Amino acid sequence: MTFTAPGGKRITLATDRVRARPALSSTLSGAIGMTAVGLGVCGLLFPRTTARKVGLKAGPATVMALFGLRELATGLRLVSDPTRTSTLWARTAFDLFDIAVLKALDNHRNPRRGAARSALGFVLAVTALDILAGARLSHVQRNCETGGR
Repeated sequence: MTFTAPGGKRITLATDRVRARPALSSTLSGAIGMTAVGLGVCGLLFPRTTARKVGLKAGPATVMALFGLRELATGLRLVSDPTRTSTLWARTAFDLFDIAVLKALDNHRNPRRGAARSALGFVLAVTALDILAGARLSHVQRNCETGGR
C-alpha cells in the first residue's frame, strides 16, 4: 500500500507474509497465555467458588492443583515465550481433561448444568485456538539460538 504523507513524501507499506503468519500466531498464543494466567489465579484464589460455579464436587486442594496451578503454569510459560509449541500442545491435552470433566457435569442431576455447559463451550473455543496456534507455530523455524550468550 502506498500513500502520500503530509509534505508530499510517498510512503509504501508492505507485509512480509512469511513473518506475518507466525507473528499473528504468537500474538494469539500470548493472549491465550494471559487468559490462562487469569483462570489460574481464579482457580488458586477462589477454588470453592470455581468448583461451585459449575457444580463440581471437589475439594479446594483438588481444584487448586488440577485447574489453578496448571492454568497459571502454562499461562506464565506462554506469556514469557508465546512461541513455545510444546506448551500449546500440553494445553491441548489438558483441555481434553477439562472437556471430559465439564461434559460429565452436563447432566440433569447437576443444578449448575447451564454454567457447566457455558464453561464447556468456552473450553471448546479455547481448545480450537490452542490447536490453531500450535499448528501454525509448529511450522515456524527458529533461526536464532538462545544459548549461553
